[in-house]
Amino acid sequence: MARTNNTQANGEALTFAKDQLVQSKKYIHRRDALNALLDGGKSYSFAEVDNILKQFDEGGKA
Repeated sequence: MARTNNTQANGEALTFAKDQLVQSKKYIHRRDALNALLDGGKSYSFAEVDNILKQFDEGGKA
């Protein structure tokens, strides 16, 4: 059965490396912001990235 949400089987959120997020179709129009805001040594869930981008859009660097 295909997974339809962004969680692993154990209920934890899936996380992705900065490079994976920057190259993803989901954030194609936010690549420059992601390169500036995300740390290359850390993994992020979609919810974390969305929150970081929201904070940035509201005027504060995450």
